[in-house]
This record gives sequence, structure tokens and C-alpha cells, in this order.
Amino acid sequence: MKFGGVVELFKSHSSKFYMIHLIVFTITVACILMNGPMRGGLPIDTTAIERMNFIVDNKGIWQVSWLIWMLSAIGLFIFCAIFKSLLKPTTTTTVALSLVAMGIAPDLIAEVLYAFVMPETIVRFSEQNYFEFLEIISMHLTGFLGNGLYNLGGMGLTIAAINQGLIKSWVAMWGLIAWTLGLMLSVSVAFGSIFMAEIFTATSMVLSTLWMLVIAYKVLPR
Repeated sequence: MKFGGVVELFKSHSSKFYMIHLIVFTITVACILMNGPMRGGLPIDTTAIERMNFIVDNKGIWQVSWLIWMLSAIGLFIFCAIFKSLLKPTTTTTVALSLVAMGIAPDLIAEVLYAFVMPETIVRFSEQNYFEFLEIISMHLTGFLGNGLYNLGGMGLTIAAINQGLIKSWVAMWGLIAWTLGLMLSVSVAFGSIFMAEIFTATSMVLSTLWMLVIAYKVLPR
């Protein structure tokens, strides 16, 4: 797969600049939804029965929210493709972007399960065990596998940017910290620590989205 084709959709630097802003906006909206309107359906301070009832009662906003998360996943890949376009092509950058691309599949599968399969399962079967099984599968697909691949790929691109002198000092350190916190989220999900997963989700999302804007203003030529 030729990843350059994605970047070709935004040939001018100004188009890439504004696209990064759109991506950051989309991810920010998704995070606000997760911490607000859709929070009652997430395994944070709720029982399985409470989450099931919430999802059925709020099906519309629940599904729309997950659709925005799907757009965020695609947006993250586009950002990484734009970031890669600023670097000299190497095996490292190609592998790094490939990892990000690979993360999209499990992430989108999990989000489809959350958005469409779970509500249907609750209505048809009303079975808590089925619901909790889907939750576990979905959480590990998106939080562990998808997120882990995203952050490994992002870390690879950032290290390549440092080695090539594209980013330095605090910009480089900011990026490394953001991707590391994202990897810690995957570790938290793998060990079933919802509390730590919530902390790393919040910190990594804030730092990574702000870092995207830093790249747009400090690195992307306009």
C-alpha cells in the first residue's frame, strides 16, 4: 500500500495545516463525548446493568459518538501520513506508518461492536454475560491492540523526526511523552486497570492533540 496517496489529497502545505486543525477538532469532540454524553455506557463507576440500560436509552448519541471516534481513528492516520511526508523516506518511517495503519482495523472493529452490536445484543438477548463479553473484546481491540499500534507507529515517526533533525528540544520531548503515555494506556487495558486506563487516556489525548497543533505551527512549512 502506498501511503503517499493519502497525503496527495492535501498537496499544499496550507491544506495540511488546516487538515491537522480539523483532525484535532474531531478528536477533541470525541473526547468530550466520552467524558460527557456517552460516559454512562462506559465501564467507569457503573455496573453492567446500568451501562446496558444507558446504551438502550441513549442509543442515538451513543452511536453518533462512536462514529466520531471512527473519524478520529482515520484522522490520526492522516496526521501521521502528513507527518511522514515531512520526513525523508526510510524503512523506519514506512514501518512506523504501517503500524498506525494496522491499528485502524482493530480500532474500527471495536467501535462497530460498541456502536451497533452491543445495542442490538442488549435488545435481543438482554443477557449481561453476552454484553460483558463484548465489552472485554471491544476494550482490548481498541484500547490495547489498536491504541498500541497507533502509539508504536507514532513513536517511530517521532524518533525518525528527531534523528533527521526535524524536531528538537521541547517539541521532541513532548512527542515522546505523549506517545509513551498512550502506550501506558494499552498496558493498563491489558492488565484490566480501568482507573489507570482513564488517567492515561486523559493525559495522552490532551498531550497528543496539543502536540499535533505544535507540529502544525512549528514544523509544517506554510
